[in-house]
Amino acid sequence: MQNKVIINQISYDLEGLLQNCWRRLVNGAVVAKNAFHSPSIATMNGDFPEIRTVILRKVLPEEKTLIFYTDYRSPKIEQIKANHKIAWLFYDEKARIQLRLKTIATIHHNNEVVLTRWNESRLESKTCYLVQPAPSTKTESPTDGLAAHFDRSHLTAESVALGYENFAVITNVVTEIEWLFLAREGHRRAKFILDQDGVKKYWLIP
Repeated sequence: MQNKVIINQISYDLEGLLQNCWRRLVNGAVVAKNAFHSPSIATMNGDFPEIRTVILRKVLPEEKTLIFYTDYRSPKIEQIKANHKIAWLFYDEKARIQLRLKTIATIHHNNEVVLTRWNESRLESKTCYLVQPAPSTKTESPTDGLAAHFDRSHLTAESVALGYENFAVITNVVTEIEWLFLAREGHRRAKFILDQDGVKKYWLIP
């Protein structure tokens, strides 16, 4: 029985495929133009899911962890507090590879984790956390939420410092990875369940 899949002339068994998934995720976090850099995540808002795009900031394969940032005032924070399970969708059109992940999220705010990530962030990125009022607030006209006098062209650590209070880091422990390869010759699909006992690996019918 053929227990491998061939992608770009490289043969992968399930273990090799799992390692390939992690490499793709790591590359997504470090390469801004990578297809996996801006995945979609879904949280539960009461009895209805909400989906949006986030930036994948860091991947820690050894800890099975993905990291993204958000404004602590945003609605997704309350949604994660109510239900810490998040679904992720990644798609690389060129490679024809889709990943669906399930994670357990932890919110970090005003702690050492947050301070470290804040200090590593670009000044331009920190301006996102200066918006007033809070994200998702209704407004009379289209606006980026920054004060009219705010000078984007001369950013300093001091000019963006107030954003720290609104900066949150969300760490996500991966519990499931579902991989799909779309091919004319026939699609291939696999699932990986990650828990305290290790990893369970399965081939699935696409």
